[in-house]
Amino acid sequence: MFIPEGNAKTFSMHLHRNIVYSLVVFMVIFIVGFILLVVKSGEIAAKLQLVYVLTNENRHLREDNQKIKSISEKIDRIELLGRYLRRVAQSSGVDPKKSTTTLDAARQNGETASSKSAVDKLLDSLKMTSSGAERQILKKGESAELSLAALPSIQPVVDGWITRRYIEVANDTEQMHNGLDYAATQGTLIRATAPGIVEDVCNDKYFGLLLTIRHGYGFSTRYGHCSQILVAKGDHVERGQTIALVGNTGRSSAPHLHYEIIKDGKNIDPAKFIFSNQGK
Repeated sequence: MFIPEGNAKTFSMHLHRNIVYSLVVFMVIFIVGFILLVVKSGEIAAKLQLVYVLTNENRHLREDNQKIKSISEKIDRIELLGRYLRRVAQSSGVDPKKSTTTLDAARQNGETASSKSAVDKLLDSLKMTSSGAERQILKKGESAELSLAALPSIQPVVDGWITRRYIEVANDTEQMHNGLDYAATQGTLIRATAPGIVEDVCNDKYFGLLLTIRHGYGFSTRYGHCSQILVAKGDHVERGQTIALVGNTGRSSAPHLHYEIIKDGKNIDPAKFIFSNQGK
């Protein structure tokens, strides 16, 4: 019954109980449907987010595959250079096992102009940083091919940047620093820079989780402040193989990798043994 204000007449309306039941059922169905819509919308949003993450991951994997392919090509050029230098030494009457050979000397031992051009192109493509590195590659009594194969020659971290360089002697403004520091996000992949054997895995007070790899011909490399080490002592690793993850262990203020190259027990500047500044 509806009773208006004032002197207006009242009026009433009769509803069948079936209509009332139908309205109640409709409201229940509407409320349940609305709740299901909200829940499903959340699930759809989560799936869309997952699709976005997977799309980005696939893009990063494609980029990593391109980098790995580029690294493989550079390794092939390094091995080609070693074989070529050995052939040059043999064809010119120089015994690489009995005499000291440098890359410059190998190019000057009676080779034709076309041969010299081939060596120059290889050296340019490798972007070697100093003649000092060349002299250490071809140490007396060592095969050029094998010593080049043992040389740590790639960036240990691709997605990182150098924040601190090698400092051999301390001065008024800088302390001695035996390697390179690569800043990178936590969990970034760390690669072996040359083939070798895992010599030691330890938890160092200063460097945190520390990995040491022996490469032969007096070369070894160290990787410090790792969050996780993926190889064990005695394992054989290949150049470019993932061996650890970037971390913040030991005395470290932010996630980064401390990378060292040691030759005959003495630290040397790793920057001289990186053939590509981009590490690709």
